[in-house]
Amino acid sequence: MGTPERIYELVKALPENQAAEILDFAEFLLHKAKLQAEQSTARVMEHQLLDFRQAAGLGQEVWQGVNVEQYIQQERAAWD
Repeated sequence: MGTPERIYELVKALPENQAAEILDFAEFLLHKAKLQAEQSTARVMEHQLLDFRQAAGLGQEVWQGVNVEQYIQQERAAWD
């Protein structure tokens, strides 16, 4: 019998108010785990966002077939 089944069997034997406390605690643990996962993901993403050295060549496919000098001249002409 696995842990979820053991917990279920134990909780079934408890009065309703005590079973509700266990449910509250399980929901707290789940919420805490989700927060920790989000914080961990945020730290990884922050590191990736700040490490601009790894961005070399990123998005280069957007500029394929574009004459950069001509593009710059068009943009500058639009400023007037």
